[in-house]
Amino acid sequence: MRRFWLFAVYGIVAIVLESTLLSHFPTVTFHVDLILMAVIALALAQEERGAISSVVMMGLLLDVSSSAPFGLATFSSLLVFGFIRIIIAKISVEVWVARFIWVVIASLLNRAIIIALMLVWSGNVSIVEVLLRSSMPQALLDGLVGLFMIPAIIHYDSLTWEKLFKPKGLVFK
Repeated sequence: MRRFWLFAVYGIVAIVLESTLLSHFPTVTFHVDLILMAVIALALAQEERGAISSVVMMGLLLDVSSSAPFGLATFSSLLVFGFIRIIIAKISVEVWVARFIWVVIASLLNRAIIIALMLVWSGNVSIVEVLLRSSMPQALLDGLVGLFMIPAIIHYDSLTWEKLFKPKGLVFK
């Protein structure tokens, strides 16, 4: 339950940042995807308890705040999470190059799922063309962001109330 509430706060803060301060960073077409970073970090976490409910909750938060068809973010987040959980024994993310490559792969998978679902739901090829053109640069940006965000989110996931609010003790000189 602790993980669910931690990531509920993270999801709300991430969506607010993505829609305000980071909405045009670095450009209008490409943006920092903090929710995808959390999904990847949750998939890489050693403890599985509560991870799926956190992924669903963050996907629903993104679906509610987005103009895309409802369920798109939840479905793509669950598929990316499942993909990483299936291959977790085969991958290494401790080395920064491997982390970069796996975040790029996860980002490309996320974009492929979104492109396929948008094509099925809308039938509009122009949306697909825009998404296809921006997929690789977005994946590279996600890979760069993932180098720093994945370890930070994994550390955030390990926080407890005792670590946050327990007094450290007195220091005598």
